[in-house]
Amino acid sequence: MQLPPMRPKFEFNFPIEQPRALDLLKSIMDNNDHPIEGRAAGNHLMLVIPTKDRHFWSPWLNLEAIDESSKTTHIKGRFSPNPAVWTGFMMVYASLLVLAFLTIIFAFAQLIMHNQPWALQFLIPIILIAATMYWSSLIGQRIAQDQMQLLYRVTLETLAQGSGIDSIDHPNP
Repeated sequence: MQLPPMRPKFEFNFPIEQPRALDLLKSIMDNNDHPIEGRAAGNHLMLVIPTKDRHFWSPWLNLEAIDESSKTTHIKGRFSPNPAVWTGFMMVYASLLVLAFLTIIFAFAQLIMHNQPWALQFLIPIILIAATMYWSSLIGQRIAQDQMQLLYRVTLETLAQGSGIDSIDHPNP
């Protein structure tokens, strides 16, 4: 059984040149029909839900447009929570990893001294906290699913309309 990713991603090729793809993607941020804000730097874009509609679990879509050939652009997209939320999660995971490492070292030292390795009991709450955080990230994705679909759909539709493609048959991320 494969665990769902904490940061869903997608990739696809579009039959348009990279500068045109970047211009189309940048137009999403200026389009009043779509409630999407964002920033662009080089061939990277970050699309977000406007502040008034944003909540703790609102997704951020990071896009990269890679020039595959003169007529094809490879689009890579990755969803993530607000960078502050993501950093907080990663800091807690790093802290849990350090605590688990120290617990194992201490338990190993107890074994070397022929004592009962009672320090291993501290691994249980560490594992439970990590599992709870992972589970909460999946719940957050479910809460933000509508906003993720909006960002994904607008990205595909904008590229399709700009490249003259009538319909897109691409699975959800």
